[in-house]
Amino acid sequence: MISWNLLGILLWVIILLYLVFVVQNIRKRRIKMIIKQHKRFSWPNFTIDIIEVIILIIATGWMFNQSAMDNPNLDDASRITSSVKYEPLVMNTGVGNSSYVTINSAKKKFGSQTYTYYRAGTKVTVGSDYASVAYGNSPLNVSAEKIPYELKELKEMDKKYQRAYVAVYTARYKQTWQNGIGLHAGRIATRYYLIRIPDQSFIKQAEK
Repeated sequence: MISWNLLGILLWVIILLYLVFVVQNIRKRRIKMIIKQHKRFSWPNFTIDIIEVIILIIATGWMFNQSAMDNPNLDDASRITSSVKYEPLVMNTGVGNSSYVTINSAKKKFGSQTYTYYRAGTKVTVGSDYASVAYGNSPLNVSAEKIPYELKELKEMDKKYQRAYVAVYTARYKQTWQNGIGLHAGRIATRYYLIRIPDQSFIKQAEK
């Protein structure tokens, strides 16, 4: 199946070709003006230059916004398809208290934080921009409210996994021409890790 992203590539090629046209056209008209009119400046010629450049800037800005600045609504079923995968956590019984998740924090002006958890023999580390830890009675914390998790389903997973699991939410762009314009069709829009543990005592702070 041909990806709609080819539409976005085609539009970028058109903009690139238009850039070449603008440069050559401005140069051609300027040379013609100097040779035939013996002028180095004329308002009609300058006006055409400005119009062509404005069209180029608008087209480039619009495509850049579609490609790099796209921020889709995760509830928009016309653009996004989503799924949630639930994986049970494995307790880490190494040195110190047993834990389900280890938090590593960089205490700097522009600090960062990562969460490390274990699942079926695999260690996974994710950044706090795309993950959070929920503990206590509610399986959904404030940070994860931005993700359209189903609270009822999370509570069912609480019973199934004794509040020790990770809910991996994946949103993917649909194969549509609208998504293809921004070169997003079929690609992952976002992935979020909601790490669920029984209580705060199962969190380990990484040693510095």
